[in-house]
Amino acid sequence: MKFWREMERTLDLEDALSAAERANASKSRFVAAASHDLLQPVSAAKLYIASLADRCTTSEETSILTKAESALSGAEQIIEALLDISKLDGDGLSFDVRAVPLRDVLRPLRDEMEVLAANKGLRLDFVESGLMVESDPAYLRRIVQNLLANAIRYTDSGRVLLGVRRNGGSARIEVWDTGPGIAEDDQSSIFEEFRRLDTSASDNDGLGLGLAIVERACARLGHPLGLWSQPGHGSCFMVNVPIAGLAGPSRDVSRRTPKPIGVAQAGMIALLVENDPQMRRAVSILMESWGVNVIEAEDAASAHELLEDLQINPDALVLDYQLGAGPSGVDLYKSICEMAGPLPCAIISADRSADLRATCKALAVEFMQKPLDRQKLGQFLNLVAHQMQ
Repeated sequence: MKFWREMERTLDLEDALSAAERANASKSRFVAAASHDLLQPVSAAKLYIASLADRCTTSEETSILTKAESALSGAEQIIEALLDISKLDGDGLSFDVRAVPLRDVLRPLRDEMEVLAANKGLRLDFVESGLMVESDPAYLRRIVQNLLANAIRYTDSGRVLLGVRRNGGSARIEVWDTGPGIAEDDQSSIFEEFRRLDTSASDNDGLGLGLAIVERACARLGHPLGLWSQPGHGSCFMVNVPIAGLAGPSRDVSRRTPKPIGVAQAGMIALLVENDPQMRRAVSILMESWGVNVIEAEDAASAHELLEDLQINPDALVLDYQLGAGPSGVDLYKSICEMAGPLPCAIISADRSADLRATCKALAVEFMQKPLDRQKLGQFLNLVAHQMQ
């Protein structure tokens, strides 16, 4: 009887996951179609307003039309942001990744954002960089643009700084501000859609979609996203982009497929355990964009509780090695295997010691060092998918 109950639960979960996957795909298609359709009347309305502006005879009429045009522009920006999110959540998106001079991306943004900063009485500083990086120039520009706009929007006095540091084989683009800062408890939630910590902000300040776009774009491009912030002392958002020519052919993003072949068709369920909320969310978004059904936990205890509640065995494990004060990722892997039998597993860690590598090799576990290589993760999941077929 126990076997049949477990099988019934598994089938119910598979049905639920399949329904959720269909609903999510339907949602993305609806948002994309609705966004395209909504942009047409908004654009037409802006043209009508521009025509009326030529016929205004009083300053009062001009003021009203200016406000109407501003409101429509705000609506247009929100619709375009929703369209961007639907694209980043979908399977059909492809990137034009190539060698890009950072100055070609950052200089135009400095010129554009200086006006916005000056209107708020802020100083925008820019540190020049001559580095070449590997990225999609259009999406990299959008990422930095959103970070700069966000910094200016929430900084009332002082300055915003855009600069670049070398970080091993990467260029770390940094956007600093002297704004109010972000409490540690809020630092992961700010990347959620429609989430604004400043409740006094007006709708003209956006609906909190900029950072959601940044997070998704960074995850899909494999650019690690970081945040440092302290209430009362400002914030710094950081994006690590591979330096062109230093990473070798294995890091040539432009030649790799946008997602592992066969993963989505396999209906894979992966358990991701990572105690850093930002890292966990980024890896989850990346794997979900490949069609993987991801269940998440922050430590060993919550992972065991989750598996017990769901009554399933995942197809793959992606475990951070250091999970805080509790058991390590290796310990968690051993305990899960004691209950469920051997499972494909990848251990992720910034620890590059020979001992950890030897431990992973002895356990037949894949070792992946941080910063996580999205291609290596994709190859691991692809291998699991082939084993499932």
